[in-house]
Amino acid sequence: MKIDRIEITNYKAFMGTHTIQVKRKNLFIYGENGSGKSSLYFALKDFFQASIEDIDLSELENVFIDDGEKGNTGIKIDFKPDFQGNHSAGKYSFTQTGKDLGDAGDTSIRDANKLKSFLTYKHLLDIHHLKKDDEINLFPLLVNGVLKHFKFVLTQGKELGELYTDLEELIAQPTGREFNITKKKAAVNSALKVFNEAFGELFNDQSPDYILKHSAPILKKFDDQMEIALSFPQVRPNKEYTYFENAIVRVRVTFAGHDVQKPHLFLNEARLSAIAISIYMGMIKRHPQGINHKLLFLDDIFIGLDISNRMPLLEILENDFSDYQIILSTYDKPWFEYAKGFIDQSLWQTLEFYAQTTKSGYEMPLIIDGGNLLQKAKVHYHLCDYKSAAVYVRSYFEKIIQKYCEKNKIKVSFKSKLNSYTTEDFWNEIKGGVDVTVVTDVEKYRSLVLNTFSHYNLEKHEIKNELNSAIQAIEKLKTELS
Repeated sequence: MKIDRIEITNYKAFMGTHTIQVKRKNLFIYGENGSGKSSLYFALKDFFQASIEDIDLSELENVFIDDGEKGNTGIKIDFKPDFQGNHSAGKYSFTQTGKDLGDAGDTSIRDANKLKSFLTYKHLLDIHHLKKDDEINLFPLLVNGVLKHFKFVLTQGKELGELYTDLEELIAQPTGREFNITKKKAAVNSALKVFNEAFGELFNDQSPDYILKHSAPILKKFDDQMEIALSFPQVRPNKEYTYFENAIVRVRVTFAGHDVQKPHLFLNEARLSAIAISIYMGMIKRHPQGINHKLLFLDDIFIGLDISNRMPLLEILENDFSDYQIILSTYDKPWFEYAKGFIDQSLWQTLEFYAQTTKSGYEMPLIIDGGNLLQKAKVHYHLCDYKSAAVYVRSYFEKIIQKYCEKNKIKVSFKSKLNSYTTEDFWNEIKGGVDVTVVTDVEKYRSLVLNTFSHYNLEKHEIKNELNSAIQAIEKLKTELS
């Protein structure tokens, strides 16, 4: 099962109904701040979580909708094939009027939810402070971040982060007649035993739940010379039972076979991010894998990674998680454009999210295909922004002829500087093999529309019909070259 189509109505940033065509591919999303990409993250997270608990969608309703639209919030997802392997779409929904997320014979959504495979940059924020300490302590990063939602048999039905939150609330509770110090100690010790045993099991290298069993091979792909060992001495209360001590996970680092004496200086933010992400993805691998749908959503986690670690992450996802449907999001537009050149376009769908301001003054997502410059041109054309449309058509023309030359190994005259190449260098090499009517139209509208509209010129009018003809000419050229 792979997600084929997502429909979101009046959820958080999504005012009205928005349809996202995923086409059973992985998704790579660029989104500017306030564009709705985080709303998509939480919409999918709530959709899967709703299979095991009640979530009040009325609290997540878009605040700008009219009174007549209230009560209509929901998320609908089509999967292909369905849970029985049929090519027809399996349709699931979670709305304010009810939810259809499978039954006793179809546990696909519930099974997918068990992976807890949603990670956002907020889970990694503690990394920014860890490197300032004399001793690196990964405890808050793991318990409140990357393993916050981890659950297995020893957590007794709760998530790891939830267990520790309960502990903190319990030890902060004041004593009195109904809850004296004896009762408090007994309650804290009982809850602490559960947490220490559950979390401690992850550091037992003889346990099938050992934290580095699946994580270490992934970390090796980020940096093949770095190895780590983790230790957890177990949390304990202070003498007065007012706070906890020893909430520590220590890290020992070996680099190129040598012990690193001061890992807090050696492990920069990028390496700490790589460790955290490796642990997170390793623990996902630890879960049972034989389920119908496996989703991995990583929201803006490139923030803490430098370029040397971003590319390995893409390779890890494509190689180690090839049976997952992956959704990546970033607000880094240059990185998004750069990375698109390395991902397999047959496996990935690229989308761009923008915050579109309506006439009423509020923002709502505008979602366009991030890999199709021609689609962007059409969007601007229909918005009557003809200059922008012309620029995108011209860029699309340049892209397809350069890609054609590259794919077909067509020789172009050598120039010592890349920026010395012009569109003509590529176009002149291939137009002799293109239908003459297509060449005539392309050259006509390049001169009349595309080149003209791309520059500031008050003597030229932006003519709608000619621009539409230019779009059609470039579409014909694309068909011809294909």
